Order: sequence, then structure tokens, then C-alpha cells
Amino acid sequence: MANHKLAGAVADANFFEFGRQIEYKAQRYGSSVVLVDRWYPSTQLCSSCSNLQPMSLSVRIYECSACGLKADRDFNAALNLEQYARQAKPIPDTEG
Repeated sequence: MANHKLAGAVADANFFEFGRQIEYKAQRYGSSVVLVDRWYPSTQLCSSCSNLQPMSLSVRIYECSACGLKADRDFNAALNLEQYARQAKPIPDTEG
């Protein structure tokens, strides 16, 4: 990736292939893939009460000021993403 003119194209191609493989594997095993907007505040939402609480990246423990939940920041984000995926509407299969 030393060539800055090609770095973006190479990175995009690799992410495209990764996404293609994930879609293929999910379809093969009867699962689905849910895409989440990159700005979804999964680390700033309380997984218990949905309170939005902005916090800096250096804070590693999420402490909810509304309900008192205390959890690892990444674990809290994972719970939020799981809830998001469970509420997502499935996209109909457009391929034959």
C-alpha cells in the first residue's frame, strides 16, 4: 500500500471481496447479513435502557447515567448491534 494512488483502489477491492464472501457464506448456511450505518452509536447507547451518552474513545467502561448499567464498552456495543440485527427487516432474496 506504499503507492498512495493505488492504495484506495486496492483497499476497496479487498473489502468488496470480503463482503462478497460473507454474503456467500451467510446464504450458504441459511443466515443473513445486516449492514449497520458506520455512524450508528453502538458504543454510546445503553444496551439496557437505550440512553444515548456520548463518551470519548479512551473510556473503556460504559457507565449509564440513566439506569446504572456498567459494562465493558465493546461488550455493550456488541449487545446493541445484536439488538439492531434482531430488529432489522430481512431483505428479500433478489437472486434466483
